[in-house]
Amino acid sequence: MKFKVFLHKSADEFLKRISLEDKQRIVDKLKQLEDFPAIKLDIVKIAGEANTFRLRVGKYRALFKVYEQEKIIVVAKIDTRKKIYQ
Repeated sequence: MKFKVFLHKSADEFLKRISLEDKQRIVDKLKQLEDFPAIKLDIVKIAGEANTFRLRVGKYRALFKVYEQEKIIVVAKIDTRKKIYQ
């Protein structure tokens, strides 16, 4: 069964601020998260956080949380590498 991918308000607002080209590239990658964990993307588990991962899309990073039982992925934050971990 596929995951449902949801965007947190802050992630959605970030996408509205960047170029259409970058936005499209990020959205395409986020759509692929429906097949988590069987996908071949640049995904790394965040140390010290339960079920939290980061997805790399060029200079951008998307932090997301996986809810295995509910089959839900929530993209909490999207930003550049410099700002995402603050």
